[in-house]
Parts: sequence; C-alpha cells; structure tokens
Amino acid sequence: MFQTMFDRLLALFMCVILLVVLISGAFSLFSIRSAMIDSRMEGLLSQAREIAFLASRVDDSTIADYLNIQSSTMAYLQWKARTVYEDYGAYILIVDRNGRVMDNMQSAIEGSVDALQTLDAEDMSAALIEVLSGREVQTQITHDSQGPVFTVAVPWIQDDTVLGAVFIHTSSQIIEAEYHGLLLQIGIGFAFAALAAIIGTAFYTRGIVKPLTVITGAAEEMSRGRLNARAQVTGVNEVRQLAGAFNVMAEKLEQVEESRREFVANVSHELRSPVTSIHGFVEGMLDGTIPQEEYPRYLQIVFDETNRMKRLIADLLQLSRMDKGVDKLVLTDFDINELIRRVLIGRMNDIEEKSLNVQIDFYTEPCLVRADSDRISQVVHNIVDNALKFVFEKGSLTIRTSLLHDSTVAVVILNDGAPIAPEDREHLFERFYKADKAHTSGKGTGLGLSICKQIMDMHRQTIEVLPLESGAGFRFTLQLSHRQEPQKLESR
Repeated sequence: MFQTMFDRLLALFMCVILLVVLISGAFSLFSIRSAMIDSRMEGLLSQAREIAFLASRVDDSTIADYLNIQSSTMAYLQWKARTVYEDYGAYILIVDRNGRVMDNMQSAIEGSVDALQTLDAEDMSAALIEVLSGREVQTQITHDSQGPVFTVAVPWIQDDTVLGAVFIHTSSQIIEAEYHGLLLQIGIGFAFAALAAIIGTAFYTRGIVKPLTVITGAAEEMSRGRLNARAQVTGVNEVRQLAGAFNVMAEKLEQVEESRREFVANVSHELRSPVTSIHGFVEGMLDGTIPQEEYPRYLQIVFDETNRMKRLIADLLQLSRMDKGVDKLVLTDFDINELIRRVLIGRMNDIEEKSLNVQIDFYTEPCLVRADSDRISQVVHNIVDNALKFVFEKGSLTIRTSLLHDSTVAVVILNDGAPIAPEDREHLFERFYKADKAHTSGKGTGLGLSICKQIMDMHRQTIEVLPLESGAGFRFTLQLSHRQEPQKLESR
C-alpha cells in the first residue's frame, strides 16, 4: 500500500484537505450557531423591552386591577405575545413583584404546556430578584430531559418603579431547528469543495510525478548503456529544471563516452604503429630478410619508435594524473623571460638547422610571474616544438610578452609557417587531434597541446590559438607576481 510517490503524495494531500475541511467546517458551524443564538437572543430581548413598555401603559399599578385597564392596550399586548410565540417559538410571562402571572396573558401561551414544564421555580425566582433591581437578564439553563433553555427577562416600570418583569422563554431545540437546514447546505458545500480539491490535487500530483517517472525511465535506459536517452522537459518549474539538468548530464556523459571510445581508438592506433614497425624490423633481422650490414640503420629506427612509445605512455600517465587531481602545482615567483631564453637555448640546433630568424620582444626586464615553473616550462617547450616543427625554412620565430589590464602577463609565440585552418583551431587542444593529417612518424603524439591546456586550466589561466591569416600563433597568460616592481611596468 502506498508504494508509489503518486499514492503517497495523493494520500498526504487528501488527509490535509480533509483535516482542513473538518476544522473549517467545525469552526464555521460553531460560529454560525453562536451568531444565530446571539441574534435570536437579541431579538427576544428587543421584544421583551417592547412588551415591558406596553405593560407599563396600564393605568393602575396593581395587578388586581388588570380587568380595568384600557382594552385596546391589553388586546395589543395579547396579540404581541401570540406573535412572539408564533415567530420565535417562545412564550411570554408577565409577572408582578410577587411572581404572579397576569391572568389575561394565559391565552397567549396556549399549546405551550411542554415548554412551560421546563420552567424552574428557583431559576425564575433568582431571575426575578435580579430584574426587580432594574437589570436585564439573559440566561441559559440546561435540563437533563429538555436540554438547554434560553430565557430573557426585562423589568417593566411605571412611574420610575419596577412593578414586575417580562420573561421570554424558549428552548435551544427551537433555535437549532432553524439552522439545521443551513448547516446541511454548508456541509454539502464543504463536501463538494473537498471533492473538487481532491480531484484537483490528484491532477496536480500526477503532473509532478509523471515527469519524475519519465526521468526515472530515462535514467534506467542510461543504466542499460543507452546514453542517448533524454527526459521530456515538462511539469512544474523545479521538475523542468531537474529534467533539463538530467539532459545536460546525459549529453555530457554521451560526449565523455564518445571521447573515451575515441581515446581508446587513438591510443590503440598510436601504439599499434610503432609496435608494428618494431615487430617488422626485428622479424626481418631474425629471418635474414634484412642483411646484417643494415642492422644499425633499422635498429636506430626501432630505438626511435620505442622512444616515441615512451613519450606517448608518459604523456598518457601525466594526463591521467592531472585528470584525477593527483599532480599539484608548486607555485613560485620566477622570471618568465629567463625561462623562455633557456628553452630557446635548448633548441638552438633546430633553429640553426632551419636558419630561422628569432625575434624576442619582452615587455619588461625582469618579468616575474607566479606559477609552477616546471609546468610552464613544459608548456613553452610544447608550443616552441610545434612552432619549429611547422615553420618554413629560413623563416622567423617570434616570442613576445605583454602586460594585460588585469595584472596578467600574456606570452605570444608566432611562426611564419603554414596557417592553421579555421576548422582545426577549435580542435587543437583535443587529445590525439593533429592538424597534420598525414600523421607522419615522429611528428608527435597528439597530446602535447592537450597537456598544455590542462596545465593552464590548473593555473586558472587561458591558452588559445590566434586567428592569423598567415603563420601560426599561440598565446597563454600567467599571473603577475606581487614582487614585480611597479616602475618596471610603466608603458614604453
């Protein structure tokens, strides 16, 4: 029972709705009953005051002389008593100071024997004593057999003297009978309101739960390996945000899976080529296909291929460590100009072999930056290697630094080789991507720029390919050291 979220939410909402309806209904019934009783008591009190005024019109001040009072006033008084009985279900008693009932009022309460039986002599006496003092009285007396009885009493006064009291007496059953029909209508209204609320809640709950069910189904599809599963973006705003986040996650996972497959394929290709080459040359030497005098040449090729495999494996291990966050940066302050000079000195043979014109334009001397010097050295080596690899014979290699407005140093490395095609620029930092489509042996592993991008991301800096129409260029940024002297940074 209640195994699904829909059942549980619906049951919870129904309990809340029913509880609210019951509390509201009970409060409404109590308020209506109290209001009607108050209204009825106020009406009876008003009638009692009017009858007391009529009683005070009697000429003689004694009850014994009632037979001689003006006939028109007495007739109206009797008519008034009957009217109150018919309209309010109440009966009237007019008594003197001794508690004797006016004889001429007996006919006005004919048929009210049951009501008269609810009168209690002690209660009437207590009320009469209080009324004779000049105060109005409203009381509720509960009888075991008859239930609550409501009584109002007002003094009737003649010549500033209280001569007696007017009592109006009615049972609560008569009052309650009048609002039972109203209560039934209110109860039916609350029942329809509760039913409508429950139906609306059911649809609303279904609108919440159904998109979650769709998301759950899509997640189950993904768990079975179908990474192209997507959730429909519907429902309330929070559920739509959840579905949108799920779809973004699914898309990222699909991209990761595609990258993983491509990565495995590229690694397999990069390893298969040197392994195949090494296997073929060694096999040729073993079976005599390659003459012995050619051994040194082919052994050198085998040696170069093993070195390429070592570099590939080292690059893969480095990327894996950086992806896992194992490698941490060791931040120090160092001169980026001096680091660039050391890299160029280490590549002088390649520079002289191609008769290159090297141009260096440093913004300031020295230029201290805050970074991991070993990692930045690796970035400079990789970019310079690519620049030397694809520069034209007798071309130029340009390296310059500049200060950006946000206290970062920009390092730009350019060559005048073949320009990088626009369709290649956005993929150059992807793993195993090579703009050199021939994949010529010895041209690299295709991981160098990926490692550079990872290193710069670890520094929270940027590296980018410059959109040049001629030649190729890269730019990366570094954080300026706080130790850099301000006067060294003035514009030239």
